Amino acid sequence: MSRNFSFNLSGLRGPGKRLKALAIVLGVLNAAAIYFYIAPPGGSRRQLHHKEAQIRSDIDLHRVATQRLKTVSQKVELGGEQTDQFAGQYFLPRRTAFATIVSELLRISSAAGITERERSYSEDPIEGTDDLTLLTVNSTYQGTYANLMHFVNQVDHSPLLLILDSLSATPQQEGAGLLNVQMRFLAVIHEDGSAVPGSASAGGQP
Repeated sequence: MSRNFSFNLSGLRGPGKRLKALAIVLGVLNAAAIYFYIAPPGGSRRQLHHKEAQIRSDIDLHRVATQRLKTVSQKVELGGEQTDQFAGQYFLPRRTAFATIVSELLRISSAAGITERERSYSEDPIEGTDDLTLLTVNSTYQGTYANLMHFVNQVDHSPLLLILDSLSATPQQEGAGLLNVQMRFLAVIHEDGSAVPGSASAGGQP
């Protein structure tokens, strides 16, 4: 609370009384100055320094948090782009999935020198997705052990996401060194509203 001090020195006579009154005024002013120095309205110098340090610390923490969120956002965006690229490269559109898989299996078997006997298909929706289907291809082949190893190597290096899920081989009774081989392949189809030709066929090459 501000106070107004008014002194009437006209009633004071003599230099001694005036000096005494002046000393009182100076004492009051010094007391007020000391009070404002010790407890200034905005806080002491130490308190102000502490508040400033706290504010700077808060700013640094917010800056770090902002940078972290920015980094996470960039990683999420990059992950989304990479997911789209992977899906576009390896998930087959339904309208061309059948022809693409058949063509690739024929190419691989021809390169490996192994003979395809039968082929059948089945489809199952992939749980947790609305537009992806798992295509299962069951195929029977005949060839030598060397042909089979070459075939498996070709599948492993195929540009398609053609998964060799199971393989079994038994020696053929007639024909030395020949094997009857059963394989199951998996591929992912991206739904586009069309049907896969030959889906769920019982057997035989289409």
